[in-house]
Amino acid sequence: MSASPAEPIRAVAKFFFESERKFFAKGVTYGPFKPDALGNYLGTQDQAARDLAQIRASGFNVVRVYHCPPRWFLDACAEAGVRTLITLPWAKHIEFLRERSARNEITRSVSDAIKMHAGHPAIFAYLVGNEIAPQMVRWLGVRRVTEFIEHLIGLGRSLDPRVLFSYATYPPTEFLLPQNVDFFCFNVYLHKQRDFERYLFRLQNLVEERPLILGEFGMDTIRHSQDEQAEMLSWHVDSVIKCGLAGTVFFSWTDEWYTGEQEVTDWAFGLVTRDRQPKKALHALREKLGQDDAVLPHRHLNQTPSVSVIVCSYNAGATLRSCLESLGKIDYPKFEIVLVDDGSTDNTAQIAAGFPNVRYVHQPNRGLSVARNTGAAAARGEVLAYTDADCMADVDWLYYLIGTLTNADFAGVGGPNVPPPAKTWIQACVAAAPGGPSHVLLTDTVAEHIPGCNMAFWRWAFENVGGFDPEYHAAGDDVDFCWRLQQAGGVIGFSPTAIVWHHRRFTLRAFRKQQEGYGEAESLLRFKHLVFFGPTGTAKWRGQIYGTPRFSWFLGRPIIYHGIFADGFFQSIYPTPQSEVAAYLSSIEWFALTIFLFGVGVFVPPLRIVPYLMLGGTLCVALSYMVRARIEPRFDTIYSRLLVMFLAFAQPLVRGWSRYFTWLHFKRTPGSVITQHEKLPPGKKIGRSWGRLAYWNEEGKDRHSLLREIFTLLDQENWRYSIDTGWQEWDIQIYGNFWWSIILRTVTEYHGGGKCLTRVQLHYRYVTTTVIVNLIVLTLFIYHFLKTGHVQLFFAIPYAFFALFLFLRARRLKTRVRELVDFAAYRINMTRILRSRLRPDPSDSAPK
Repeated sequence: MSASPAEPIRAVAKFFFESERKFFAKGVTYGPFKPDALGNYLGTQDQAARDLAQIRASGFNVVRVYHCPPRWFLDACAEAGVRTLITLPWAKHIEFLRERSARNEITRSVSDAIKMHAGHPAIFAYLVGNEIAPQMVRWLGVRRVTEFIEHLIGLGRSLDPRVLFSYATYPPTEFLLPQNVDFFCFNVYLHKQRDFERYLFRLQNLVEERPLILGEFGMDTIRHSQDEQAEMLSWHVDSVIKCGLAGTVFFSWTDEWYTGEQEVTDWAFGLVTRDRQPKKALHALREKLGQDDAVLPHRHLNQTPSVSVIVCSYNAGATLRSCLESLGKIDYPKFEIVLVDDGSTDNTAQIAAGFPNVRYVHQPNRGLSVARNTGAAAARGEVLAYTDADCMADVDWLYYLIGTLTNADFAGVGGPNVPPPAKTWIQACVAAAPGGPSHVLLTDTVAEHIPGCNMAFWRWAFENVGGFDPEYHAAGDDVDFCWRLQQAGGVIGFSPTAIVWHHRRFTLRAFRKQQEGYGEAESLLRFKHLVFFGPTGTAKWRGQIYGTPRFSWFLGRPIIYHGIFADGFFQSIYPTPQSEVAAYLSSIEWFALTIFLFGVGVFVPPLRIVPYLMLGGTLCVALSYMVRARIEPRFDTIYSRLLVMFLAFAQPLVRGWSRYFTWLHFKRTPGSVITQHEKLPPGKKIGRSWGRLAYWNEEGKDRHSLLREIFTLLDQENWRYSIDTGWQEWDIQIYGNFWWSIILRTVTEYHGGGKCLTRVQLHYRYVTTTVIVNLIVLTLFIYHFLKTGHVQLFFAIPYAFFALFLFLRARRLKTRVRELVDFAAYRINMTRILRSRLRPDPSDSAPK
């Protein structure tokens, strides 16, 4: 760090940056001391200069002060190479929002202080308030207080846009989370390391994609020894780094302390004594923090397994170069980069040739899952880390991923994916729209799902679940893998600071295609993991979806625990669960029903108001999202908000349409397969039993042998089917046509000595199109009957023919499936027996 800090600090995702280098805030509080004749609370200029030089020599780069400092103090900080975190005090102990005059006085004092030093290079950030009492916040209203703090931050930013702005809160007002801050600041005093780290991880998830620093932390050396203070402040640094914070501020530099219009003598939190003699804690912190720069002080990792970073690319030349450049800058001792080109037709190969440290693997275009499996087969590392070609990894990405993976019994780990700054207002709106890739958290450190652009797994865990399912070509493979891994007993960890910057779609057309791909993936996932999906086909997550705008006050108001009489030490905020009502109101099923009722309203005037109310409910959901959406400030206009509202309205419809289209297209067996017949041996006939079949075998072949043979035939003949995942009451669901599918169940009776009687049940199951068509027709019948008092034959006869058509299609499908089961049994020497007989029919016995 230079002697004179000239470059302003920027907040980017979870970190601070000074120019292009990360800046870790190593802070200490300074003062307040007994005021001088001018009302300054920072002592004499000579003493301050000596203290700042000693502070900088001890490895600190930030000092926090609790009053607006005089100009000479900021100049002294710049001379010493220390930045200043300024807390702006005001009358927070009174009912400050009741009278307009009180609000105006606070606003005036804050604006005057910022104007006084606007543009000074030594200023790191302003805190526009500090620790408003929870009882006062509850009295005034959480929403009103939050909005007032946001007003102060907006005012300050307009006066000095170079510096950062925030508010210093603490556990009793954890819920005060102004959404326009550049970073979040918490004053936390917890003396047990495990509890401290658990709380830091909670805070990391509360603040989402912005930096988190601790504004105060310390220990009194009157009630505790200097050895205890040194030990606690040492593990404090380790925990702050482990939990991925952007900085910390120790309370305080010296035991000298003046507050409440009096000198405080019964507390001694200082790192030095009143006469500036260093305590043991200061020597410990010198070693922990380092003295030469502001770079993040890495803690030692107990394990550093070799890592293979796998990037799968298909025509991603526009972003691939920046992706590979970012991976080349990663700070980790043992890793390789494997690029899998999934049959690209752009300049992917030429770009890869410019990176000799990247292992390039080319394959024909076979889809994302196959590409990821190809990368795993080519990888040499103990850990397989995946990211996408449109991502840029943070320099400490692997450091945080592996630190979390090896810190507990995790099979895999993931982290956030953050959109980089948008280049156009369209891209900013797409980034703020619903439907982007995000992770789902069960706890603050355990994930239910991590997106494929930021995930890593032990090789043994990857191999235990058999890799990625090749059925998923563009999306859904990561969800399927995470669910299978957890069903096998694996636990997925989460690191809030293992960040990749993930480009969102650049155009509305690209966003539409992305949502269509997600809808297709949801349809495929539903057949394999039906228990994780609701009746409308959308996923039912057990955890909290990360990245949703949770802290709004229009709809979905968060829940706050204040404690009895608002005296709780930890007054926590909890987001409301994902609204099932909102999901239904925005679903394609609801929209289709709305359109249907619009049509019915043409014939039934009293119903005309109903579809308007239904459409109003859908628009309210989109409006709620528009109000809550976070759009980059430079693109946050009324037009952007309206576009986000449109995207929130259209996104579930596009995704739902693709989901149903995939359902009908992929889960339908070709008609040529159904019309064919099995090549049975001469004299072998299909049984006449419709619903139940039974097979005898004396070689120990049971239902599992029969099911394996049925699967073989289904695959050979190109049938579409789903297999029980452990949550169904059937073994196989065989998809036929647009109207029917067949449910197959089996059970085996064991009669000793290898004698097995296997029974098979076949049941019809209607497809959604069957229900929809019949519902429409019956509705028209009912309307016509209510209108005329009778049913015309020219309506009834076509419907009768349609019903006959459905019956014949169902019968033909069931007959064909029964034939397939018979043939599978014959191939494994199972003998079909008739229901009326107790023994195998000699005429049906299979040849030896």
